[in-house]
Amino acid sequence: MALVSGVGALTKQQVDRLHSIQRIFLLKFTRAYRTTSTSVLNTLTGIPPLHVVAKTEFIKFRIWAGHANLCTDILGNIQLDNNISIKNIPSSSKFVILNETISNADFEVYTDGSRIEDETGFAVCILQENNNIENHLYKLKSHNSVFQAELAAIHCAANWAASKNVSINIHTDSLSSIAAIKSASARSSFVNNIKQDLVKIKHLVGLSWVKAHVGIQGNELADQQAKLATTTGVDTIIPAPRSYVKRILNKLMIKEWNDYWRQYNSTSGARVREYLEHVSPKFLIHSKFLIFFLSGHGPFPFYLCRFKILDSPLCVCGQVGDADHYTFSCSLTQKFHLVKPADAHKRAWFQNLINNSQALNKLKEAFRISGDVCDSLTQAV
Repeated sequence: MALVSGVGALTKQQVDRLHSIQRIFLLKFTRAYRTTSTSVLNTLTGIPPLHVVAKTEFIKFRIWAGHANLCTDILGNIQLDNNISIKNIPSSSKFVILNETISNADFEVYTDGSRIEDETGFAVCILQENNNIENHLYKLKSHNSVFQAELAAIHCAANWAASKNVSINIHTDSLSSIAAIKSASARSSFVNNIKQDLVKIKHLVGLSWVKAHVGIQGNELADQQAKLATTTGVDTIIPAPRSYVKRILNKLMIKEWNDYWRQYNSTSGARVREYLEHVSPKFLIHSKFLIFFLSGHGPFPFYLCRFKILDSPLCVCGQVGDADHYTFSCSLTQKFHLVKPADAHKRAWFQNLINNSQALNKLKEAFRISGDVCDSLTQAV
């Protein structure tokens, strides 16, 4: 699945303009040679092209604006939690203040939410006189968040107390859930529905925070049961958080960026793809020398000849003076040579290189020498 075709589409002139704007910052950020292409710089810094980001943001805006067809195209049949206007929230449920504990409560209830890989669930563990009398486990959808699971667990515990007409103290290790319940500015319909229900039964419910993983029996039990709930809990449906839209659009943006990058046809682009299979926003090259190596745009006679600064692409040793020459074979840089990888192992070799400070220092020294060679050749012209 890709970003919706035709939605947020830009003209070539607009795309070029965005590239020009972004390019200024990419060059300053990387200290790369100014001839290095914008697409290569995007890939090596993990910064998506502006035209792809702009399209993503436009689609996000359209979804927030409630364009039904677009929501269906992106989200399918998944119901999305919607924001409501603060002025439409009743003041009685806008400010929810629950006691931390209720004296002589009938039950102590521990709640927890969990997410393991793409599975989400929550558990409500009911204790009486330190005895675990029953547990309620619920499994949510993969698009639901841990935050939602934590809140849903509190809601479930409160509803249980209301159905039994008993008093309970709810203990959670989720500070964010307590903050959301207390917040007067929460706009999520999901959160506000929970707050409205809590207001109705606040005489039955105490809510307090407990520190996680410090050996509190009820909390450890809830943690264990919440993990179990991600696979064995009773299926229940709550709206997807708005963060899910961002997550989905981010995945689609990365796919569109990858497609765009694969179609980028240039010598430097082809070279970079030999060492990097995919683009990723998690990828960031800190060293300008790595950028010199990957792009081929650096202090090399071959590069300077290509851009008419030198008449010959040859090193003083008589071989073609490109990035590979100084990294792997030039007699002048022999002390700093790296082991040349086979074509099939280039990507694994490069991943090792970027985490090897000793190898990076060798690359730096080799290119310092190549820079000296270029200076001498330039002066001789």
